[in-house]
Amino acid sequence: MNAIAVTDLHGNSQLYELLLRIVDLWKISSVFISGDLAPGVYEPTDISIVGIEEALDHQRTFFSDVFIPLFEVFLGRHLQTHVYAIMGNDDRRANESMLQEFDRTTRNFHLVNDRMVEFRNAKQIRSFFPGEVPRLFVAGYPYVPIGGGLLMDWVKHENRVGLMPPGMESLMDIDSSGIRTVEPRFDSTIEEDLTDFPSYLAKWEPGTMFEYDPAHTIHLFHAPPYNTPLDQIAPQGRYDFVRLPDHIGSSEIRRFIERAQPYLVLCGHCHEAAVLGDYKTDIGATRCVNPGSQTHINVLSIVQFDPYTPTEMKQFFINVQ
Repeated sequence: MNAIAVTDLHGNSQLYELLLRIVDLWKISSVFISGDLAPGVYEPTDISIVGIEEALDHQRTFFSDVFIPLFEVFLGRHLQTHVYAIMGNDDRRANESMLQEFDRTTRNFHLVNDRMVEFRNAKQIRSFFPGEVPRLFVAGYPYVPIGGGLLMDWVKHENRVGLMPPGMESLMDIDSSGIRTVEPRFDSTIEEDLTDFPSYLAKWEPGTMFEYDPAHTIHLFHAPPYNTPLDQIAPQGRYDFVRLPDHIGSSEIRRFIERAQPYLVLCGHCHEAAVLGDYKTDIGATRCVNPGSQTHINVLSIVQFDPYTPTEMKQFFINVQ
């Protein structure tokens, strides 16, 4: 089992260092990171211009001084190891260009926000044993439904109905009240994006040479599918007379999985789901995985799996100490 998946490390440099030590010791060839790469900004939430800029600079410094140098050195020494990553709802999109440049200059680091790339491990093996393994791809979709905070860079409405989740003011104009570090290029919902995912990917990368086939594509979502063990959170009680949901994933991502039956789905966002629910579930024939996150207690939550038999997997909780 030469692939591992992690998510929501939130800028914890000790966990990133531990992750790369494990990749080296276990001889891992493929690493998948399902979003929330950089440190989040917790209470108090400062939505002033100064506060927004400070949060942006904080994450920019993490990428320039920690994340990129760490992976640059490691991947330079481990040329057969490839990293596939997306950003998440706590990552400021204004810093995306830094990771895109790192992608362009580093042959084995792949930022797959809104794009699809070839799965390099399969390409390498097929060059020697073309009949032994399928040709696989990796596609990324970093967006989550509304309800995960005021940062809106990677947040979209599920559909055009535009309902607000329980616990949020139903008349709140979240699009104007929320924080954006980059204006969106396209006005679309999660439903619209995933209804015709090949066309959506083509909007971001016109003229791509790859033909999208969900049955041969590993999908990186930040949001987990709704009402599964992967989006289970602690009981939230009630808001006025409304019972707050114990599941906070995306209903449209779940519908997409039910309809398209992708090869494999790796997601994140709900840290506690691996403990309160499970780290894996099957939707039809599709194995879906959320490794969970224990970054607040310096524990790396990791799933090791075989990318060619994706139902063969194990979960590990490894303490930095």
